[in-house]
Amino acid sequence: MIVTVFHNIYSKIENKNKFLVKIKFYAFVRFSVRLFANGIIPLIFRCFPSSSLQPSVDELSPKIIVSLTTFPARIGRIWIVVESILRQKIKPDKIILWLSAEQFKDINRLPKKLKSFQKKGLEIRLCDEDLRSHKKYYYAFKEYPNDTIITVDDDLFYPETLIEDLINLNKLYPKTISCNRAFKIISNTNDILLPYNKWNLLKEEMGPSSEFFYTTGGGTLFPPNTLYNEVLNKDVFMKYCLLADDVWLNLMSQLNKTKVSKLGKKSILLPILNTNNMKLSTLNLEQNLNDKQISDVRKYFIKSNNKDPFSFYFQELNNTNC
Repeated sequence: MIVTVFHNIYSKIENKNKFLVKIKFYAFVRFSVRLFANGIIPLIFRCFPSSSLQPSVDELSPKIIVSLTTFPARIGRIWIVVESILRQKIKPDKIILWLSAEQFKDINRLPKKLKSFQKKGLEIRLCDEDLRSHKKYYYAFKEYPNDTIITVDDDLFYPETLIEDLINLNKLYPKTISCNRAFKIISNTNDILLPYNKWNLLKEEMGPSSEFFYTTGGGTLFPPNTLYNEVLNKDVFMKYCLLADDVWLNLMSQLNKTKVSKLGKKSILLPILNTNNMKLSTLNLEQNLNDKQISDVRKYFIKSNNKDPFSFYFQELNNTNC
């Protein structure tokens, strides 16, 4: 339970004292925990390796499939993510890593440590095109439409109870998308969305609601048939939502009128340190790209389908306020 221990420590570091915030004490402590975790956790993973996935005996029930992707700058350390998934209290039926053949020409040339996980059940798939971060979900949804897909990122340590917690939450709210991390969408009295950076990060278990915007990398469980039928329309998301798979999937769940439930644990994510640690989420925030992509996708569906993806959100919000 080493990852859970570090997660608990990391999540308890809060900016309580203004003076300590000013002298960046909390920032230093958080950095120290990250550094220590990135040294200790991989070492323990190497010394005490996980067991393999076990094939499912029930061919009829939906499978639990963990789906993720990465790119060359992070390929050397993604084995840590795979190992953290293999250490889950409830293991998935499959773990699939989707790689672009434009970036990785041959599976045999991947790092030996990563390839060793194929013996434990990891599937490494080369895709003909590069759909950027959308590879995380696209091929899994396409190949396994009747199974439950859990998306994760390529640069986070995942607590050993993540899958168990998501499954239990989904049992409580079976027709919703269950997530580990989400924001509350905020709008003004004129039914206009406020900028993404004004939305509130949720810190408690909440659900089901149309007001939640999940982040797929924190660990998000998608039951079958919870997303709009155009979720695999790559021509649209590559044109209007290239850098934000979160935006695309959230608008697909809004169009499908699917609500979201969030786990009760704090949404503090412990990062795996990489040489290139620039996250798409950081880029989208710093350049307000989330707002642009939300706007572009909304305009597309209003024009092409006469549907505003956020009509469900506003309808539910107005019903609540009545």
